[in-house]
Amino acid sequence: MIGRRKKAIKIMESAIEEPFSKLETGSGFIYIGLMYRKLKDLKKANEYFENALNLCHEEKYPYSPNYKIIIQSFIDNEELEKAKKWTYHLIERVDYDKKFSKLNKLKEELAEV
Repeated sequence: MIGRRKKAIKIMESAIEEPFSKLETGSGFIYIGLMYRKLKDLKKANEYFENALNLCHEEKYPYSPNYKIIIQSFIDNEELEKAKKWTYHLIERVDYDKKFSKLNKLKEELAEV
């Protein structure tokens, strides 16, 4: 399984070099981050997650359950400031997609830290 994930990462790294939209490239970054997370390399996973979030910072995109995984990855790697920053940023998107309110529980947990 590890070999397949590493192969998937290489394929996706090639794909994100193509001239895709910011949202498509960001989605690729998230996919790679998820693969690194499954490989237990949180540092590398979080780099890809943050690249995706920074790239699409100004874009409108729909809610995905992957955002909880991304925030949890920051928490698991003790990157609490990043977890807070991106949780607050994502929750602001509730104006156009109510599903982002699903992150409110994480926001409350992070406020206690």
